[in-house]
Amino acid sequence: MKTIALTLFLLLLTATGFSQNRQRQNAPTPPPIEERVETLLEKLNSELSLSKEQLDSSETILTDFFTARDKIMASGGRPDRNKIESISNKRDTELEALLTADQKKKYEKIKEELFQRRRRPNQ
Repeated sequence: MKTIALTLFLLLLTATGFSQNRQRQNAPTPPPIEERVETLLEKLNSELSLSKEQLDSSETILTDFFTARDKIMASGGRPDRNKIESISNKRDTELEALLTADQKKKYEKIKEELFQRRRRPNQ
């Protein structure tokens, strides 16, 4: 059930990104940050069996990431890829610093599924 919810959530995020025009007018509002963080934490915890401390730290890292990302996306126009990439790299570095060696291996496998944006072909 969690996998289905996460898949639907990621599809919603992807669809939201693709449906917006270049001026980002009439852009649908993404789910609240808390909801996105909770969904990702459930997935990470189910796959990585995080400790209480890891969960708490991960929540802070993901909240900071989505807050920064939403700020960039709300600025209007086409979002700056370098800024998005920078905050994504920061998120990954901070999350990986919390994990054990075994958890890092598992995280590398699920990271693409969790965070990679689906790109549409150039038209």
